[in-house]
Amino acid sequence: MNLFNLDKKNIYQNTVRVLVYPNVTFQEDLEKDSFCQVAKKQIELLNQIRTDLWFYLILPCPVPSLNFDNVTQWYTDFETYPQTMRSHFRVDVMRKMLNNNLDFDLIMSNLPEHTHQLVNTLYNVTHHTPLVFGWAHWFDLKDVVSWPKDSFLQNITGLLEYDKCYLNTQHQKDMVLKQAKETFNDKTIEKLDKILTVQHLGVDAEDVVTDINENPEKIIVFNHRPDTYKHFNHFISLMDKLWEQRKDFKVWVPLSDINKDYTIKIKEKNKPAYYNKLQKCCVGFSPKQKYGGWSVATTDGMMNGCPYIMYNDTYYHELNPNADFFKTDDEALLLLNSYLDTDIRNKQARKALDHIKSVLIYKDEVIKMSNYMNELLDKQKVMGDSHKLKEIVEFIKQGPTTKKQLMEFVGWGRGIKWTPYRRALMKHPNIFDIRGAEPIYKWSNKT
Repeated sequence: MNLFNLDKKNIYQNTVRVLVYPNVTFQEDLEKDSFCQVAKKQIELLNQIRTDLWFYLILPCPVPSLNFDNVTQWYTDFETYPQTMRSHFRVDVMRKMLNNNLDFDLIMSNLPEHTHQLVNTLYNVTHHTPLVFGWAHWFDLKDVVSWPKDSFLQNITGLLEYDKCYLNTQHQKDMVLKQAKETFNDKTIEKLDKILTVQHLGVDAEDVVTDINENPEKIIVFNHRPDTYKHFNHFISLMDKLWEQRKDFKVWVPLSDINKDYTIKIKEKNKPAYYNKLQKCCVGFSPKQKYGGWSVATTDGMMNGCPYIMYNDTYYHELNPNADFFKTDDEALLLLNSYLDTDIRNKQARKALDHIKSVLIYKDEVIKMSNYMNELLDKQKVMGDSHKLKEIVEFIKQGPTTKKQLMEFVGWGRGIKWTPYRRALMKHPNIFDIRGAEPIYKWSNKT
């Protein structure tokens, strides 16, 4: 890299370097993995809001949809079985990857079970001491998991390393705090209550249709994962009952090959085709969930003008309080028949679409998150005036320098923590960290 031929548009802006730790659960197709999908959306929106971010993503293999011009992808093996993955942290790999020749201002962790170990590694075998925020996509709640031994205590231990951890619904937060109270004291529960922050996963404004399709096909869509925690088998038994009543409808389950007289098999090749098919559906079905998380499948349909009948619980009321709710099979069948036969379908479709547009545009939440990232940076310790800091400033003043060159100059290892010095440099009116994969410190008289 020619340090003297830098892109001028990036010179006078300090880069915020974010280490992103994943929670990968669907390695068969990472493009469909929920972490990768959410990360893509968040990075896209953050890049619309600001231009000073650089992300380092740790992944099991390349993910083309995450190839942004401000993303570095690092690859290492992850166990495929989720429970094994959550208990398998590679200190040796992380130590080499997270070396002192790079800078990490923030950790964005999506896996609480590894976060304590990740912070322990960074703080003890490197000179980095960044603050942590992120997301928890899953908790091993005893009322949810089916395996004999859960990882809930590891969930909580990791959470306590966060400054703030987002989760999808108030329902989830309440469930976590309720179970945590069985083990932890009031002081810890109070801390967890402050750390856990509800952030609904909204939709991209550009993906929302202008208006509904007023002449849909008589298709009922179940676009959730066809698993037990989504009560898929119960949904199919309900469709069997509906088929006994009438034969004029079809059922579309995009993620299943189930073969019934009423099912249609359509494997959409891409997301636009999937969205287009949702626009033609009459009604969607949002089942009872063991976990009570946010339903991206439901918002996918709503933003395409497809209304959903929803199981009557708090997590769906958070998603769309204007929906029609059911508790029993009879209530669900009554609603489905009404949507297939009357204009209530179009009325509810418009209500759902209006709710999406007014409440669930995700960029609004990401703007809040971006502001919070700045708050985190301001919370970090800043090195005061010192002889060594003055030496570092003078060294940078001599010409653009990589982080590696700077570390060779100071001769520091893990014993002297770098983060306070970096914060002091980033506050200096004449010093800039050039946007790119490798930190490059540059002096400029332009202020």
